Amino acid sequence: IPNPLSSIAGSVKMLSGIEALTDDQRALLGIVTRESERLNAIISDFLTYSRDRKFQSARIDLCQLLSDTLTLLENSQSNIEVEHSFSPSVAMAEGDGDKLRQVFWNLCSNAIRAMEGGGILAVTLDEFEGKWRIRFRDTGAGIPPQLVEKIFEPFQSGFEGGTGLGLAIVYRILQAHDAHISVRSAPGRGTEFT
Repeated sequence: IPNPLSSIAGSVKMLSGIEALTDDQRALLGIVTRESERLNAIISDFLTYSRDRKFQSARIDLCQLLSDTLTLLENSQSNIEVEHSFSPSVAMAEGDGDKLRQVFWNLCSNAIRAMEGGGILAVTLDEFEGKWRIRFRDTGAGIPPQLVEKIFEPFQSGFEGGTGLGLAIVYRILQAHDAHISVRSAPGRGTEFT
């Protein structure tokens, strides 16, 4: 599927360079481009979810992984305020840094989507009962109770245009790391993933 999608995207790009296109024709080409990108994202998420779980375990600093993710996030979002508190400033663990970065990115991306009009994303890391605890709290719209029950199941997207695989991928990666994830949310009061 990715190969035909690349051909479609390349062809549409060439067509959009034609000077004689009407506004309606340009709008249609824009739709084809956006839908191709959306389909590519769905395929990428599906492949990530369905691939075998090969992990490259190494000694990693969770604070550094979180800092890198939040720096990228802050530079790509203008209406979201990011607050973070890491205590201590170094949190060493065994794990696959790339996979855990994906977990952090997926959770942050969902938080941003939940705060359409802007808001605050607070990320904390601390030690709790002898383990590292990381919390992602947003000031978004919250998640309806009926969706919270199934939130980590595949194809359960609460966002328009979402694939419903982001949190299923998060859950699978964390399971492979012997980690646990939970969610607390109420409509209109935001969401916290721990």
